[in-house]
Amino acid sequence: MTVQLLATLATSAVRHFSIKGIKNVSKVIVIISNELPNHLKEGILDESKKNKRLNLEDHKETFRNAGIDLVKFDIDQPLTEQGPFDLILHKCTGLMVAAKDGDLTAECQINNIKDYIEKNPGCIIVDKFEHINHLLDRNYQYQLLLQCHLLDSDSPVFTPSFVNLTTADTQSNIHKLREANVTYPFVCKPIVAHGKKESHQMSIIFDDYGLTDIQPPCVAQSFINHSAVLYKVFIIGDQQFIVERPSIKNLLPRGQATIHFDSNDVSKPNSSSFLTELDQEDVSKIPFTPDYERLRETGLIIQRQLKMDLFGIDVIVDCDTGRYAVIDINAFPGYEGVDNFVEVLCNYLINRMSCNETVSSDAEQYSDAEKQDQNKPKRLKVCSEHCMMYKCQKEPRNTEGFGYSSDSMTSDAESQDETPWKQPIKRCSKHCQKQ
Repeated sequence: MTVQLLATLATSAVRHFSIKGIKNVSKVIVIISNELPNHLKEGILDESKKNKRLNLEDHKETFRNAGIDLVKFDIDQPLTEQGPFDLILHKCTGLMVAAKDGDLTAECQINNIKDYIEKNPGCIIVDKFEHINHLLDRNYQYQLLLQCHLLDSDSPVFTPSFVNLTTADTQSNIHKLREANVTYPFVCKPIVAHGKKESHQMSIIFDDYGLTDIQPPCVAQSFINHSAVLYKVFIIGDQQFIVERPSIKNLLPRGQATIHFDSNDVSKPNSSSFLTELDQEDVSKIPFTPDYERLRETGLIIQRQLKMDLFGIDVIVDCDTGRYAVIDINAFPGYEGVDNFVEVLCNYLINRMSCNETVSSDAEQYSDAEKQDQNKPKRLKVCSEHCMMYKCQKEPRNTEGFGYSSDSMTSDAESQDETPWKQPIKRCSKHCQKQ
């Protein structure tokens, strides 16, 4: 059944939307709207589980007041027959992973969306498949963090040592762990970071004997004591939201049985897991107060690297050194704890659509993360911190394979500040745009 609606928008940038619903067959949530007189449509795809977590159905009135109505369409049928759309917002990591694993139905559904985008380049997609694809593999995800140079020895922000384990051979894994400087205890994480229930099934290995519990392929990452506190930095366009969550208590590198856990259960609000209960000697320690500006800037740095608008990062603070460790990146997370998430999402969607008056076959679309780069040269040489720090180094890390030039460059910031992390983070400007 088709539902016809007309709503007046609160923002003057976008005028009126006529909304219609299309019957759904494939459990995909869609928001479709038309702007008059320019006939703008917006399609939003989501997986059913994520919809329940976000409770979008409970906020129909909020979306409607913003000119957006929750409706459905058939992802198994050509989108060209159901459009045109000016914006498609999706949570398709499960489909993307299934397609990679050879699921023909999932592959056809993903290709349906890709075909529409290819035939309608003026349609905005949030976020782009090629950018989300980088986050599906945990090893590649951590390699991306290295491209942000968060692992520099003098930086207060880093990524714990990690290594990709592809075999169950104990001796081979011992060699790889030592070579990568991964220390006990370490967290063993499935290589697939999104789209599967198993993605959150993890283990803590305490010694060589525990290596028999490894289930490859996986990523082994040094465990950092952080007094059972996790900071989730949620990104929505150009806004950041920081939410504190429970996490795993401090652990010692002593021989004990492998601990298996579900990361979602451990870090959910009001978690009652024994893993989140600090030992008595840690309870009396003075709680650490994080630098929230540092957390926000870290999110911004990573956003510039990912070129995504909807994602979250997990950050812990080393209780011994005070350094900030980025341990995970999530595409289109649940945003639990962001009280006004629906309103912020509505505003973000309206702002994205307000940049386009009509569907244009030759239009180029940019995310908030990409808009800052629109006036930069097509081939951009990046500084070692890409691209948010004071200091640009003469020999930046190799960025081959990540879409950036790895040519060396020099900056006037080098002579002015040899210890940039001792000062508040600033975005570098023109020196990162050298041709």
